[in-house]
Amino acid sequence: MFHYRILGPLDVQRAGEPVAITAPKERDLLSLLLLNADRPVPAEKLIDGIWGGAPPLTARTTLQNYVKRLRHALDDCGTGRDVLATEPGGYVLRLDHGVLDLREFEGLTRGAAEASERGDDAAVSARLRAALALWQGEALAGSRADRLTQVEAPRLNESRMVAFENRVQADLRLGRHADVIGEIRSAIGNHPLRERLHGQLMLALYRSGRRGEALTAYQQARAQLVHELGLEPGPDLTALHRRVLAGDPALMDARAPRTEAAPRGANRRTETAAGQPPPAQLPGSIQAFAGRIDALRRLDAMLPTIGTVPTGVVRTALITGQGGAGKTALAVHWGHRRRESFPDGQLYVNLRGHDVGRPLRPIDVLAGFLQAFGVDAQHIPVEADRAAALYRSLCAGRRMLVVLDNAHCADQVRPLFPGSSECLVLVTSRDSLAGLVAREGATPLPLGMLEPGEAKEVLLNIIGAHRVDAEPEVADALTAACAYLPLAVAITAADLAVHPGRSLAEQAARLTGDRLGALQVPGDEGTAIRSVLDMSFATLSPTAARMFRLFGVVPGGDLPLKAAAVLAGLDLQAAKTLLDELVRSHLLEEHAPGRFSFHDLLRAYAAERVREEEEESAALKRLHAWYLGSTDNAVRLLQPEALRLPVESAGQGLGFADAAEALDWMDAERPNAVALVQHAAEHGPRKLAWTLADALRPYMMRRSYAVDWLAVGSAGLAAAEADGSLNGQAAAHRSLSSAYLNQSDYDMSMLHDLRALELYRTIGSTHGEGAAHNSLCLAMWYVGDLKEALRHGERCMELGRSTGFRTGEAIATGNVGAILHEMGRLAEAEEQLTRALVLYDELGFPTAAALAERNLGAVLHESGHPERARAALDRAAEIQRRLGNQVDIAYTFFWLAMTMIRSGDRAGALDHIDQGFEIATGEARAESYLYVGRALLSQSVGNQGVALNHFETARGLARRCNARTPELRALLGLADTSLRLGRLADTARFAEAARESASRRGYGIFEARALLLLAEVSLEESEFEAAARRAEQAAALLTEPAHRHCRTEALLLLERARRSAVDDEGPQTES
Repeated sequence: MFHYRILGPLDVQRAGEPVAITAPKERDLLSLLLLNADRPVPAEKLIDGIWGGAPPLTARTTLQNYVKRLRHALDDCGTGRDVLATEPGGYVLRLDHGVLDLREFEGLTRGAAEASERGDDAAVSARLRAALALWQGEALAGSRADRLTQVEAPRLNESRMVAFENRVQADLRLGRHADVIGEIRSAIGNHPLRERLHGQLMLALYRSGRRGEALTAYQQARAQLVHELGLEPGPDLTALHRRVLAGDPALMDARAPRTEAAPRGANRRTETAAGQPPPAQLPGSIQAFAGRIDALRRLDAMLPTIGTVPTGVVRTALITGQGGAGKTALAVHWGHRRRESFPDGQLYVNLRGHDVGRPLRPIDVLAGFLQAFGVDAQHIPVEADRAAALYRSLCAGRRMLVVLDNAHCADQVRPLFPGSSECLVLVTSRDSLAGLVAREGATPLPLGMLEPGEAKEVLLNIIGAHRVDAEPEVADALTAACAYLPLAVAITAADLAVHPGRSLAEQAARLTGDRLGALQVPGDEGTAIRSVLDMSFATLSPTAARMFRLFGVVPGGDLPLKAAAVLAGLDLQAAKTLLDELVRSHLLEEHAPGRFSFHDLLRAYAAERVREEEEESAALKRLHAWYLGSTDNAVRLLQPEALRLPVESAGQGLGFADAAEALDWMDAERPNAVALVQHAAEHGPRKLAWTLADALRPYMMRRSYAVDWLAVGSAGLAAAEADGSLNGQAAAHRSLSSAYLNQSDYDMSMLHDLRALELYRTIGSTHGEGAAHNSLCLAMWYVGDLKEALRHGERCMELGRSTGFRTGEAIATGNVGAILHEMGRLAEAEEQLTRALVLYDELGFPTAAALAERNLGAVLHESGHPERARAALDRAAEIQRRLGNQVDIAYTFFWLAMTMIRSGDRAGALDHIDQGFEIATGEARAESYLYVGRALLSQSVGNQGVALNHFETARGLARRCNARTPELRALLGLADTSLRLGRLADTARFAEAARESASRRGYGIFEARALLLLAEVSLEESEFEAAARRAEQAAALLTEPAHRHCRTEALLLLERARRSAVDDEGPQTES
């Protein structure tokens, strides 16, 4: 058994004994044969490898002599020909009875790559450690042939460093940061210009609590790069430096996305957006707050214990008490008082646990919290478990206060716990929530009534000391009549403040008289609050009392001034006057400028009163018409081409100057619109539910609020089904299809599309049928089934043309053009996209026009028309900048970068790719394209190892979101890069995966490129017939004039394969 080593100096052993091969050229010959072990190597290739471009005249004879000597040295059973055999045209060294360290290394690295795809970092680390242990120094050390020292050795050494970096990255993901610092420093000493190593060192130091050293490591890396190359660090390293400088706790998460240092803007799902201040969501503190000294001290006592409890245990205070006891006031007051103790932010939510309407779901709260951290709406998971996991990851390592106000039950708040011992949670509830004490170890903080002196202080804070001091005994009686309940005292005091001429004695008489008249029991707190509310309500002006009652029917959390005016049927000034009166009476709160809400007890009281007055129906009808009309007006500006249900209240509601103003209004009113849809679905009118849900679809598509989108779509569908409205059901299915498409859940998207298609056919709506086909076209396109996508797109075009529905025809024409581009049918794609642009211009659809310009630019780039391509892409970018289509412009920047790489403008290409990453924060599909761009840029400067890593990242992102086109681009890039590195097995593996997928899905141009790569592998392995066959197959797919360059490559490859096959059959000399 032979053991061959080339990962270091050439070494051969037989049965543990060294085999002496000392002549330099014989050693070089053996190295060349080992590099191609088990593959025939033509004599010409060996001659070129040993002597380069100046072989001696006797080179072939000399080569035969070297072969004989090697056979003699390797003689195992008489002839040595079983090891080093003659093949037609050359020689082959067989490993049937031997082991080659390079083969072992390649096998282990392949196994590590497979483990990485499974997410098994322990296996990745173990296999790469074993692979690296095979190395005994620089590859092929001591070789003299230029081929070995200048080509093969650098290639092998690069693969060693990539394996080392990948192993370190796996160890970092496994939390072994402290263990790898020393060996990373050693590697940097030998390879000071490898930025990935510098980034890994910074990350390892940061996670080891050595932030200062991590920053120093960056400065040293920068100095080396500037000194040696005159270049600043790349975007990966500078982005990591910014995050370390900011103390970003998300970097502490060892299970972060599987890239070591994301470019600017990339992979921000698990971090607060760059430059975004910490959340500060606490409501304003109550000016009249008084007392609660013991409760404040107990909360203060919890501060020193934060971070000292076991990891993962969250310190929680459970503030309980009856409605109006001041639970929220205590939590908010203490939160403001100790705000500096929570430098990483304060989160607050009213869970509406005891409101008239439904309590908030955990997913609704999590969506809001994640947005507060800067997570883009389209990247918020719609499943509560996944959203909670992301929320906990973002809270990890942060010192935050989380106030969960007005909780309904323990199960409502458990998913909202941050999971970090550095955080403090305050939960308020009317219920005891004993499960939180038993299971989560919450500290109970029950609130009773105020002490008499504390209640008197509340009164004093609102009406002033002069009035209280004038009637001190009456003040005591007044607070006693309020049962020392903070809310009751505050409302009574506010009533006095509004009526400065009324004495405390008169107020006490009104209050106690009402209670006695109702035969209610003194000291009963429920009686006290109702009596106070009855009295305050009675003192309101009739119009203010009516406004208060009407607020009780509003399903959302608050109302803006304009909506309140509509609710009451008043002009703005009259409504503002009444709202101000209610705020002064402490019956409403202006919690933000121009937005009004109130306590849940007051909401319940107002709802009771409005039911008595039978005003609910008319008020809600006005509010419904205003929200529906305003939404309709807004989305007409946002997406005029959208096919929607007719709106009866069209023209009502607010008007908007432009799309930006419409979008701002929609952003502010989204929670109320969602609440209206859900309320109407449950309580009627159901038609409003499915009509408003459909009107919201273009906005939801623009903003991608997945949680709300699915909620309104589902509510709209339930309402339409209950009403038996087929139009409403079809529209709801289309909305849900778009929502699931936005979440990359293509199966669910197509399920709703097919149901919508069936309903539209039943109704006889060809416009709707076309829209459903278009939606199916998009879903099929995104999963990579181009043949089916094209079929649905062309059907939508046909329906649009035959019925005169130009909007449907226009949108489908643009989509068909884009699909034809990806199929490689470039001439047809250009024709369709040009026609689409004419239609969009006629119809006034700028968003669609920008997409068509971008796709046309891509077609022209790949057709070999660089100037026209650049012009189209510039036009697309200009429109998208004007419209604020952020993610769309990232794709445009990718194609602009492609044109710049081809023209040699690498700096411009890098700038556009970096801008794309900044824009496409966390959008996996866009990021996968941008990583392909970075890989191609690295390839263009000869940095194949970096290119390989970027292609791998692109492939992982594409697979995560089921994006077939960038996945195929990444696979082809991996195959091409592997070929450049001489890794034929990897080239074949990646190229075959790309060929199979492209062939099955209709990506003709990608299939041709994969076949060309496979032909190159076959040629290198002397499988000339296979090489010729694959080159022929590729040429057959490349029939358009735009394919001429690729077709020429295929034909040249075919000629090479045929010529090599002829040479292979020529006369041979046995040696």
